[in-house]
Amino acid sequence: MIIEKLRIQKNMSDEDFDAIYPFEIRELSERHWSSVFVSKIASEFFCNQKSVKVLDIGSGAGKFCFVGAALHPASEFHGIDIRENFIEISNELKEKHQVSNTSFQLQDVLQMNFSGYDGIYFFNSFQEKIDPTSAIDHRSEVSIEQYILYTNHLFNELNKVPVGTKLVTYFAEDFCVPDSFRLISTHFKGELKFYLKDLESHESHTLLNEEDINEHIDKHTFLSE
Repeated sequence: MIIEKLRIQKNMSDEDFDAIYPFEIRELSERHWSSVFVSKIASEFFCNQKSVKVLDIGSGAGKFCFVGAALHPASEFHGIDIRENFIEISNELKEKHQVSNTSFQLQDVLQMNFSGYDGIYFFNSFQEKIDPTSAIDHRSEVSIEQYILYTNHLFNELNKVPVGTKLVTYFAEDFCVPDSFRLISTHFKGELKFYLKDLESHESHTLLNEEDINEHIDKHTFLSE
């Protein structure tokens, strides 16, 4: 089985791994799912030879969680997404491939806080709210107000997590991350970033930079016109 093969080999091509998914999910992989290699090095940063609990915000079809869980069986990987079909597929594959250290929940990130997690993974799942080229399905409604709302919530909740929490962002803007996080390293020409929370929120800048977010929105709404 593919998951078991990954556990043994510790590496695999995306084409081989994506065979676990139905065709319509495989079609989304190159643009919307984290690659096996990205998932591998991100999960290694989180786990670092100890058991941790990781949250994937906007987990899609669960690819990051499956790779991380397969390679780090002592840790837990939890995915949330607003699309019911993605959560159903993820949970079906979890049972089929017996990946017991994962869970997937239908959840709007606006309705949750990030407490209880040692690591947070964010492959910019909000971008589809301002960039029609990032659309996944009919739920990909463009809304600048929603983009600002979701980004603010992410920023504020990250500010609340305890010192020592790790964060990985992929194709996400710097303004999403509070100054309470320190950049540890970058990969893939700066698109994949590893952070560590090392300041309490009251010691850092605690407001989202409106100028930066508005510049980002203007850039992408202009390109989509």
